[in-house]
Amino acid sequence: TIHIAREMNIAFFAAGHHATERYGVKALGKAISNEFDVDVEFIDIHNPA
Repeated sequence: TIHIAREMNIAFFAAGHHATERYGVKALGKAISNEFDVDVEFIDIHNPA
């Protein structure tokens, strides 16, 4: 896919699930914490895969 993007002069970002999805989980935790007055802790564990 990177080669096709280069040939077509299209920006291409290859980011994995861990790098791109943790911000949504953090936002969800904040929303739950605010809505239900509970403590939420996000534990970021490195995933080498």
